[in-house]
Amino acid sequence: MGHVLVWVARVSAVGAWAVLSVAIVWAFGLGGGTRQPLTTLDTLGRIGIGLLWLRVAALWAAKAVRVRTRRRRRRVSLSKDAGPLRFRVPTTFDATPWVWVRVTAVLLLLPFAAALPGALHEMDGGEDVRALKNAGAVLSTATVVGVRDAEAVEDSDGVVTHYDSDLELALPDGGRITAWGADTHEEPRTDDRVQVLWAPSAPQLGPLVRTSDLSRHVETGTTIGGMRLFLLLFFGVFFVCFVVPLSVAAEADQLHDLAWRPLAQTAVPVLATLLFLWIRPLLTGVGIGSPESVLPAVFGGFAIPLLLLYIGLAVRALTD
Repeated sequence: MGHVLVWVARVSAVGAWAVLSVAIVWAFGLGGGTRQPLTTLDTLGRIGIGLLWLRVAALWAAKAVRVRTRRRRRRVSLSKDAGPLRFRVPTTFDATPWVWVRVTAVLLLLPFAAALPGALHEMDGGEDVRALKNAGAVLSTATVVGVRDAEAVEDSDGVVTHYDSDLELALPDGGRITAWGADTHEEPRTDDRVQVLWAPSAPQLGPLVRTSDLSRHVETGTTIGGMRLFLLLFFGVFFVCFVVPLSVAAEADQLHDLAWRPLAQTAVPVLATLLFLWIRPLLTGVGIGSPESVLPAVFGGFAIPLLLLYIGLAVRALTD
């Protein structure tokens, strides 16, 4: 029975890594014009989380079987291994090379996982952009034919960052449309030309004029440029500088032992579940707040705890 549970834990771990790898890399490469809900990614996320829980359940069950067997046979050893890993045959799953393969696989995925919330947020664009994309948004260059209530917006140092106004716009096809709360770098004037994101099939949604680049919300090509590339590099450097050295410093047998401790490994699906529920609105498009409130939330609720978890596991292995 214990052997079966060990294999359940192994297979579910590999399955969870594979499923979550596909989901994370896929989500990281989504173009800004992708429409929500992202049903496939949501399903992959749930499958991956479920496999993580299956692995932990198998670890707890295997531990219970080992404890019961020891009591019957009066064994005192708490290890499922007969000796140090470095003396094992390399072809066994608990051999040193396989331990480092498993650790490397996880470490390669972690920077993508940590940068994922920022990538999803960049793809989302907020409630207004989301509604336009789902209605078939197009990007046009319009001419300003009327300006109302233009107001300079200043930062905390009193420097003007942009202008907020209501603009009446003439589209290339001769149509007229009003952009309420338009943002422009310069004070808008008649005959200025501006980028406008709007949905011809749903004019009631109104157009958007922003200082940010709106073209990314109509392009669906896969890209890791801009903010996503910065986030990936940032977290990649962080893991290389902090998590990787700690993991390398710990010996393979310590890492392997920690990977089979049910209590320590339970932290992984618990955190993964909480964080998946936290970022799930970015997949479904339901329940997302303003862009200003989302970004700190997804970073505070995802990237930082993820970093702390794996730093903690590495330190635990190092100090055992």
